[in-house]
Amino acid sequence: MTEKTQEFAAKEKDAVLVIDDDAFMLKVLYRVLQKEYVIYQAGSAEEAVEVLRGRNIKAILCDHILPGQSGLDFLVTLKQRNAQIKSVLFSAALETDLFIKAINEGQIFRFIKKPASPADIQQAVHAAVRQYDIESLQQQLALNQKEIDKQVYSAPYWLYRLRVISQQSFRYGAPLFGNILALMLALGVLALSVGICIMLIIYFVKSYLGIDIFSQSHFLTR
Repeated sequence: MTEKTQEFAAKEKDAVLVIDDDAFMLKVLYRVLQKEYVIYQAGSAEEAVEVLRGRNIKAILCDHILPGQSGLDFLVTLKQRNAQIKSVLFSAALETDLFIKAINEGQIFRFIKKPASPADIQQAVHAAVRQYDIESLQQQLALNQKEIDKQVYSAPYWLYRLRVISQQSFRYGAPLFGNILALMLALGVLALSVGICIMLIIYFVKSYLGIDIFSQSHFLTR
């Protein structure tokens, strides 16, 4: 595989940050995850902050016991700054207080007890990345809907009424009636538009060409 191909493949992979102060554990986690993800590593919360800058990381796999700031406290702080990143917390003990704090304050996506199998780790990270993608898509759809609403509400009033009638018909369980009503309204608008165009043509002929196509003399000459 050429260097350009490797770079392209790396760009196509999702990025995951692994945080653990155990160098051997970092190597193990790298081997478990490196086939599917671009792996960034950090040995402490402080290093993790530097790694996160300027990178689009979707999920974090973090050990709870870290030098300085604990893994959970770091994830709680991170959640306040970037709520979109999904976090998976590693811990050798499932303490009740720790578990409650992880759920309530850190909003941890997944909790893994050490030791964990490679399959469990892969499954947790995969689920975290997938949830990140789902929420990103939902946000994009919401933005698109806002833009559509903006365009519709700034359009002529009949377009707005057409949209409202269709929504109400579907809401009250009458999709067929809503479609028929919307079609009738659309045809009415089309007929009105054609009528306006005809009137404009008549006005143009009469004003600029001096011909009154509805006058009796015009028909007699023909």
